[in-house]
Amino acid sequence: MKQIKANLNQLAKNLRINQTDAEKILWKLLKSKQLDNTKFRRQQPIGNYIVDFVSLDKKLVIELDGGQHAEDENKDQKRDRWLISQGFKVLRFWNNDVLQNIEGVLESIMEKISPSPSPSPQGRGEEKLSSSTLTDTSGPQERGNVVRMIAWEVTRSCNLNCAHCRAAASCGPYRGELSTDKCFKLIDEIAALSSPVIILTGGEPLLRPDIFEIASYGTNKGLRMVMATNGTLVTPTVARKMIESGIKRVSISIDGKDAHSHDAFRQEKGAFEKAMAGMEILKNAGMEFQINTTITTANLDQIKDILKLAKNIGAAAHHIFLLVPTGRGKELAGQAITASDYEETLNWFHQESLNCEIQLKATCAPHYFRIMHQNKGKVSEPKKKAGGRFHESTRGCLGGITFCFISHVGQVQPCGYLELDCGNVKKKSFAAIWEKSEVFRNLRDYSKYSGKCGCCEFIKVCGGCRARAYEATGNYLAEEPLCLYEPKK
Repeated sequence: MKQIKANLNQLAKNLRINQTDAEKILWKLLKSKQLDNTKFRRQQPIGNYIVDFVSLDKKLVIELDGGQHAEDENKDQKRDRWLISQGFKVLRFWNNDVLQNIEGVLESIMEKISPSPSPSPQGRGEEKLSSSTLTDTSGPQERGNVVRMIAWEVTRSCNLNCAHCRAAASCGPYRGELSTDKCFKLIDEIAALSSPVIILTGGEPLLRPDIFEIASYGTNKGLRMVMATNGTLVTPTVARKMIESGIKRVSISIDGKDAHSHDAFRQEKGAFEKAMAGMEILKNAGMEFQINTTITTANLDQIKDILKLAKNIGAAAHHIFLLVPTGRGKELAGQAITASDYEETLNWFHQESLNCEIQLKATCAPHYFRIMHQNKGKVSEPKKKAGGRFHESTRGCLGGITFCFISHVGQVQPCGYLELDCGNVKKKSFAAIWEKSEVFRNLRDYSKYSGKCGCCEFIKVCGGCRARAYEATGNYLAEEPLCLYEPKK
């Protein structure tokens, strides 16, 4: 045993001497004052393995992989499973992640050290808006595509019949939903690949009897579990179980400034009152929550009042969603706001974000990030929000790039609104789908985008809504139909 340990120590020493450029850069970063609330060690033996970087106090392992590791997937997964079983969280990056997207790497590491949860379906830990993001000529395929957020439709059953529902969900039951054991297996597969935020959504996730078992299992695997609910089923007992299972934040949808407008949208009398009561229960229990709002022509003039409501009730964030006419939402296609209203709303929202005391984020509105970049340097930087990092500073459409959606029957899609079958977790491993799906590979190759999006200088910070493009043209790589901007190229 002593000889084995001595051999490992000598091997670790050799690895430190022969470190790659990426390892040198990351080591300098990990020793910086930015990370002085923890201490990392380099090339340390843990069990029978040598890990690249480890923070023992945060129980966090960071591994850097070169191109040869693409052939060692099974070995890497076995190694990661063992580390996770010992209580470690594992982050893996390609060398090119460090060399070409160091800000994204830092953001992912900081999230594990000082997490600030966000259950928005898109956007946490993705590329930050920097000059290198725009000038970098390498595609995302070269930088590596680590899945950082997954929206998981654990059930399609729902107690409401919302007018805009992507899933056209109702009370169910729905055949083919994943069993508890299959859910656990899927979490194992995800945890072996990455450490994304998992959004437990639906339907209404609280209708699933084993929802807190699933949440607890994910938490114990080192994943950050959050929940998206309509809020009507939240009770003090439910709030307590959320906390006990490790759920870090809950999002509740509010689509009107009052009961009249919200209940009409949700097609359920009393939905507003119950959602408001649910948020009050969460606040009293100490559970962080945010408000999500889907914007249509019916509530566009209420958005300022809804933001005021979010601040008054004590929400940690307000996330707006621009209607994508899919599912039951196709019936509301006539209520989709115009391209000019879209632009005006996003410009207003960005201005609000600069001084708002809570986090503001736009989702299914990718050119919000083009607007952010255009305003960079023209206005003062946003003040830091309580809870940590700027969730606004991510990227536009993330579907298939750092985000994906898993349906109630296990179908993996770029997002919930883009219903393209990229593979089913009942038949393939999540890793195989994420890494090999043709749709995902196409979405990661910006040279395949067409129309204005294909020649736009903001392609890497916006990308256009792929679901809107698909609904409008049948081509998910076509240009975003609700964009007024004319590329300079």
